[in-house]
Amino acid sequence: MSVATADAPVGSVSHKAAFDLKGLHYDYSGRSTILLVSVGADYHEGEKLGATIDLLNRSGFGRVTVAVADTLQRHNLDADPGSAYRFSRRRGDQWLARNRRLLDLLTADVDILRWDAALSDPDYPRALDRVRAAYASDAAYASAIDTTIDRFVARRGDDLPDEERVRTGCRTYLLEEVPIIQPLWAAQGYDFVVYPQQISTAMQATRDLFVESGAAWLPLRFKKRRSAR
Repeated sequence: MSVATADAPVGSVSHKAAFDLKGLHYDYSGRSTILLVSVGADYHEGEKLGATIDLLNRSGFGRVTVAVADTLQRHNLDADPGSAYRFSRRRGDQWLARNRRLLDLLTADVDILRWDAALSDPDYPRALDRVRAAYASDAAYASAIDTTIDRFVARRGDDLPDEERVRTGCRTYLLEEVPIIQPLWAAQGYDFVVYPQQISTAMQATRDLFVESGAAWLPLRFKKRRSAR
């Protein structure tokens, strides 16, 4: 029985995950991947998280690093910096406690990477400086970052109390995030990054500019299915 349906009642709706690669094919056997987690997103909870773990197990990865991007979210919280940090860190603690049973079902070699640990990597400052310099000097790259910000703001709707503050927080978020996920993790030898959405314009532009190989983006799609009676 799959991870996603192991505890589901007979006849209940469950999910199956697949890589949404539009015709591309990779050999995952023995390879290393990041499972990138957005704390609070529904696709990183319950049946969908179980379906993702089931897919990783079936794919034969040799190493899975579960990257919990918890304190990254402090930039988009409407709170003072200290409170935003503590709240986002606590949500990461809660996510790990809540999903430990599912994570224990991973069959690869597994480690957990909290966002604070990624920020403290000794190679991160250089990667961050390169991204910031590109944003300041490369118009095409800056446009890719700003386009992703525009899409985020549009999803928030028209009722924004302070749009400029939201844009500033999103820009800080992206400029902190992209150097870790692309140049840093690629340089550390990760073959893939698994995430339930297609790669963003900002992330793709960062990959194009700074990464020759490694950390290939593996988007997921989910479909509902009914377990057999």
